[in-house]
Amino acid sequence: MARRGENIYERKDGRFEGRYIKGYDINGKAIIGYIYGRSYKEAKEKLAFAKAQVEHERSKPPSEMYISEWFEKWLSTQKHIKKSSYSVYSSLIKRHIVKRLGKLRLCNITKDNLQDFVDSLAQKFQPSYVRTIYTVLRLGLEAAEDRNLVNDICKKIKLPKLKLKEVIVFSKQEQKDIEKYLENSEKPNDIGILICLYTGIRIGELCALTWDNIDLSRGIISVTKTLYRAKTSKGKKKTELIITSPKSDSSIREIPLPKFLIDKLSGIENKSGFLINRKGKFIEPTVYARRFKAILEECNIRNVKFHTTRHTFATRALEIGMDIKTLSEILGHASPTITLNTYSHSLPEHKKKEMNRLGKMYNPSK
Repeated sequence: MARRGENIYERKDGRFEGRYIKGYDINGKAIIGYIYGRSYKEAKEKLAFAKAQVEHERSKPPSEMYISEWFEKWLSTQKHIKKSSYSVYSSLIKRHIVKRLGKLRLCNITKDNLQDFVDSLAQKFQPSYVRTIYTVLRLGLEAAEDRNLVNDICKKIKLPKLKLKEVIVFSKQEQKDIEKYLENSEKPNDIGILICLYTGIRIGELCALTWDNIDLSRGIISVTKTLYRAKTSKGKKKTELIITSPKSDSSIREIPLPKFLIDKLSGIENKSGFLINRKGKFIEPTVYARRFKAILEECNIRNVKFHTTRHTFATRALEIGMDIKTLSEILGHASPTITLNTYSHSLPEHKKKEMNRLGKMYNPSK
């Protein structure tokens, strides 16, 4: 039992343990520190010294904390985000934010500092990457603002304009050549490419699919998880494979299957475990992507990323007249606007066809 007001306890191993409040995290929760001594007297002295150090640190204005110190503290509280996002945050903070702004104190950072930081990044990197870095910086600084460590300095920062990415799509002939190859393939896992071409699911979502996600009686697949490789700090391994929920709530979805896919899936004998598998175990997305590349090479088709299957599905869907809202939900986009912005510029022939249909209304003789 501790002596009144001292927080020093005798442990079962005979040592004395002292506890004190080291500080508070950004959510206001107390962070407990521990000291140990062979005797009560030693523990009491160590505890007094530890408390004095804390008081010394508290005597400094909190806003004098360096940017590097604050972002280390802030990152340690981001346990609610996915491991992949945490890994990205950590990398961006270390490689860009701390490297350029780390030696600034929170009390001294200004909007000009932020704008100069963004402008310097824009000279080296793509607009989308600059915006990603700034998003992490803004989240950290807004957390500091919530604790009155900095003023509101994140508003009205001018960010580089995003450039529309070129959407690469298989031509109809290329798609036919791929499908012909898959039709004659003796490798069961190749059906995954057909599934992606006719549902638009991502490679990570495909590799995480289990037979529990496939309802052949209803003709539906449920996308509830994804498989990816993320950086890790555990042991000697630099990365680890993770199966988790998709990147957003909208990515959790049910997708109706075309009849020909239902028939093909029904013909598979072993309906347990992972749909795409090697000896019952899942196949890593990078490994499956290599198989995809090999098929393209055998079909004498240009070398493109696996994600081209998703773009091709979306483009074909628009070409046959699928409405944007339905397509957006199947793709797992957060809104139809994202679908429109991504694919509308990639359909010049479709636009021309629609304009010609409109032009047929012109008949001044009636």
